[in-house]
Amino acid sequence: MKLTLERIADGDEEVLIRYYEMNEEIEVIAGIVRGTGLRIPAIWEGQTLLLLPELIYYMENVDGVTYAYLEDKVVRVSESLRTLELCYGKRGFFRCSKSMILNIYKIRYLKSEPYSRIRATMENGEQVMISRKYAKELRQILKGGAKDEE
Repeated sequence: MKLTLERIADGDEEVLIRYYEMNEEIEVIAGIVRGTGLRIPAIWEGQTLLLLPELIYYMENVDGVTYAYLEDKVVRVSESLRTLELCYGKRGFFRCSKSMILNIYKIRYLKSEPYSRIRATMENGEQVMISRKYAKELRQILKGGAKDEE
């Protein structure tokens, strides 16, 4: 998919999506632009927030409770990691360990570690370890390939 960005001095901002056939990826992009994309309900300080998935750095399950890590806070999410992975996998969320899902668009840089693991440093400075079980899949995703379908 080709991406063209053009800065304008004045006038109305516009997003133009050109496609041969509507598919799930195009629908997700259109939903983001419209602001109608799926949001994740979360609890923070007794309030319910509706989070845009793009704001989440990673999600982790600790003692049966799922938490979403944002730039500067941690919120509780009621969905399971498996459900979140299925719903948001096309939006850059990747299973990086048994108890964690990572937003690949929030990775600042990656570093190879012993035993085929990968250390991901996120844009907010936090470091997340990608287990060797999932490291090969991440390498494939970053090369532009899709997951092997079995």
